[in-house]
Amino acid sequence: MRGLLSLLFLITLSATAPAQDSYPNRPIKLLIPFPPAGITDLSGRLIADALRARFNQPVIVENKPGANGVIGLREMLRAEPDGYTLMVGNVGSVVLNYAMDSSVGFDPMKDMVPIAGTAEYSTTMVVNNKVPVNSVKEFIAYAKERPGKLTFGSTGVGAMDYLAGELFMQKTSTSMVHVPYRGGPLALNDLIGGHLDTIIEVYPVVMEQIRSGQIKGLAVSSATRLPSLPDLPTFEEAGVPGIVLTGWLGIYGPPKMPEDVRKKLGEAIVEVVNQPDIQKKFRDIGFEPMIGQGVKEFTAHHEAEVKRWVAFLTELGLRK
Repeated sequence: MRGLLSLLFLITLSATAPAQDSYPNRPIKLLIPFPPAGITDLSGRLIADALRARFNQPVIVENKPGANGVIGLREMLRAEPDGYTLMVGNVGSVVLNYAMDSSVGFDPMKDMVPIAGTAEYSTTMVVNNKVPVNSVKEFIAYAKERPGKLTFGSTGVGAMDYLAGELFMQKTSTSMVHVPYRGGPLALNDLIGGHLDTIIEVYPVVMEQIRSGQIKGLAVSSATRLPSLPDLPTFEEAGVPGIVLTGWLGIYGPPKMPEDVRKKLGEAIVEVVNQPDIQKKFRDIGFEPMIGQGVKEFTAHHEAEVKRWVAFLTELGLRK
């Protein structure tokens, strides 16, 4: 009888032990709601590799592109909240979709579970080499001579590159035709091929092509020049003040995720982002690592960004 009671006690103790004690004990799925080779994919695979080594468990990357990240995001929201389905979110998919249209189908203040921030980035205005301009000033004059004739690409309405294009047209009184793509690399390919006139794309996507001379860089949307492109002016320096747009990436989980698992994941991600080799890998592909953005810090950042972008897009008259 005493042995039976002891066995029951051990079973009860095991059942009530915190989830994080055994987490993770099987493969983790990391959803990337954009195509391969884009910024979300590049950053997500860096984190997946680091977590694979940190936890000694497989971290399986699955690309689920479409609707500017909404398709993959909805899959994550439907997943079991056990910590085995995560998602790489960026400011466009997580915040700007909702800030542009409140009926998008999710509320980032209620449905999203921020775990940790990973990286930040700027956008860069580039043109194909056939466009006969070498500065923002020259491009504005060229566009005004051809109202509604030039094209700009983006990863979809609500994405940062789309917002940058709309903001540029508003600030410069120009008019261009918007061409949506399923990912930044696809728009970049058409730009290089001369099928698009311009994109204001996130820097990691266009960095190597600017350096190699395949396309021409005109300006960056950060507040200061990028150390890796010191000759490229900011929009303000180029004569267009008011275009300061920077984005970020982070790891999210589904609603009702256990707090102990969330905390363990957040601590692990902060730990890997703090590693010098990971920071170098981020910087080599055009990102700046987000240091110390665990659950508490990243949640505060996430909430502040939702409020900021909703207010900003409402002010611009772009929110539905």
